Amino acid sequence: LLKNNIFIAIIDKFRLIKKSPSFSSLAIFAGGNLFVAILGGLGGLIQANWLNPEVFGEFRKYSILTTYLSLGYCVVHDGLIRQYPYLLGKGDTKAALHIAGVAKWWYSFITILYISVFTVLSIIALLNQHYRAAIGWGAQITSSILMTYGAYLAVMYRTSANFKRLSFNNIISTVLGTFELVFVKIWDYWGLAIRFIILNLTSVWLNHHFLPVKVKALFDYKELRNLAKISLRFSVPGYLHSSALMASTNALILYFSGEGGLGIFAMAVMIQGMALTFTDALNQIFYVKITTKYGETEDVYKCLRYARFPALIGFLVSVILTISLLLIISPFIHFVLPKYDASINIIQILSFSIILKGASLPLIVIGSALWYKTFTFGCIVNFCFTLIIVIISPKTPTMIAAATISGQFAEMCVGYGSLIWNYRRIKIANRI
Repeated sequence: LLKNNIFIAIIDKFRLIKKSPSFSSLAIFAGGNLFVAILGGLGGLIQANWLNPEVFGEFRKYSILTTYLSLGYCVVHDGLIRQYPYLLGKGDTKAALHIAGVAKWWYSFITILYISVFTVLSIIALLNQHYRAAIGWGAQITSSILMTYGAYLAVMYRTSANFKRLSFNNIISTVLGTFELVFVKIWDYWGLAIRFIILNLTSVWLNHHFLPVKVKALFDYKELRNLAKISLRFSVPGYLHSSALMASTNALILYFSGEGGLGIFAMAVMIQGMALTFTDALNQIFYVKITTKYGETEDVYKCLRYARFPALIGFLVSVILTISLLLIISPFIHFVLPKYDASINIIQILSFSIILKGASLPLIVIGSALWYKTFTFGCIVNFCFTLIIVIISPKTPTMIAAATISGQFAEMCVGYGSLIWNYRRIKIANRI
């Protein structure tokens, strides 16, 4: 009888969640992103089938500098992600829009700066008659626009209806990108660059055109400094264990394994990105919902209770996705992409990031509550753990992938350890 009551309670809870606008937006956003991942992934696989790993790696090497330069938007990005929904949750729309305008000024500034940097690099390569390098650097102009101004646009999609619109934008961009595969078939490396440029610009234009709330860029030094104080405490540690670490591992692979090794690793990362689509969609929506909830309650553990059931569903789905990927990836690569057989072990190792990301969804509350020390310590542990394994092990793409997963697991343990420690400390304080 007790088991039946529990089962009925779970079913009732699921029906209640299903009726909510959040569930509808999640279903459409995650479903749209899944469609984008499948279609975009198929496009990536088709183009990879036409390209040798060396050609793929040659083009990818120019993105290493772009990844390092993502440090620029760290000045405001995490602060905007946190403060914008937080202020909306508190009902202070005027302050939220002001913050968005100040952040937009900074995004615009660094976008122009990065365009200038890559334009100069492209011109230098052109003058030296390195034409493939010229278009490689030129493609990074659009990549930097997507990385900086595109990041601002994505943050401004906040409500359930906004997420649906963002999903439609992604679908349109991906469908157009599928037709653009013809450029790769005809022009090889040059077609890859052209497709890359068009995809980036299409994505930015769509998100800009349908932006739900348009604000003017506003320079306010005091507010910019306040936003930076919030952002840098999260962004710099986050940059250290994500962008800087990713760029460094790619640089190591390029140095020790050449352009072919980088191409193999890039293929594995692309398939990993496809598999992470569902958890990435969950992550984006969860951050908004939990931060808004924290703005209403100012209570970390109420936010966790609010999110526990959707988080459990997300984790179970991530486990199913990981098992599925492990089972099908080997025969799939052998049959579809025999040129990239060397990527199978790398993909199998990276697939565990799906489970780790699904299991880490509740840890979003650490950012919402501005637990700087916990977040920073977790990022440092991730970075150091990964770096130590890279140093002591062979510098192969497979071992670097294993080091990356190990670092992510160590960071997750730090996050949950902090939540448990603080929960026990609060319980003891309440007893006293």
